[in-house]
Amino acid sequence: MNDSSVLSAWRSGDGSLSGVLAEDATFSSPVADYEGQPNASHVLGLIAGVLEGVDQTGAWGDEREGVYAFTARVDDREVQGIVREERAETGELTHVTLFLRPYGVLRTAIGRMREALEHSPLPARA
Repeated sequence: MNDSSVLSAWRSGDGSLSGVLAEDATFSSPVADYEGQPNASHVLGLIAGVLEGVDQTGAWGDEREGVYAFTARVDDREVQGIVREERAETGELTHVTLFLRPYGVLRTAIGRMREALEHSPLPARA
């Protein structure tokens, strides 16, 4: 199993994944679903600015579906997470789901994402 495309992008500081996401991709965050490549790519890119020190700690699955465990930091507090990546036969990501814990750090991350989306709104209407 390969490394997570999402976690690799976040580690690089550019989580947009525009070249990896299918046109009809969906990103399911802990708060909302973002439909379509432009919106999913945009939100995934913003998350790269909220999570620091992303480190993949586990991986399960195959070439069509992978589940990846990771740790990161949000404002100097550790967060643990899971990213689930579903792929089409072509290899493009069709659905990405993010789970984060603990709740207190998740709330901080949600606040930082709200601010990021206020400064950089979604590119496409949902």
